[in-house]
Amino acid sequence: MVVPALLIIAMAVCAAVALWPVRRPRPVPPVPPAGAVAPIPRAESTEGLLVVQLFRGDLTREQYHRAMACLAERDAGRHPLPLPE
Repeated sequence: MVVPALLIIAMAVCAAVALWPVRRPRPVPPVPPAGAVAPIPRAESTEGLLVVQLFRGDLTREQYHRAMACLAERDAGRHPLPLPE
């Protein structure tokens, strides 16, 4: 009774060790020099353009919200969602 229990425990420990994930150190990205600003990527959509303008500080938060509301209204007019029957 004891031997099969010890055998099962030993097999469980071996399986746990064999399947345990190996921790590899992640590469540390280089630190940009002081004062360096990461470039903002080009926008590929109107929504993306608004986000870029928001990040640059060209738009205030309220202006961004109003512009997104106008885009949502325009999209609802162009592509209305069918209501379930």
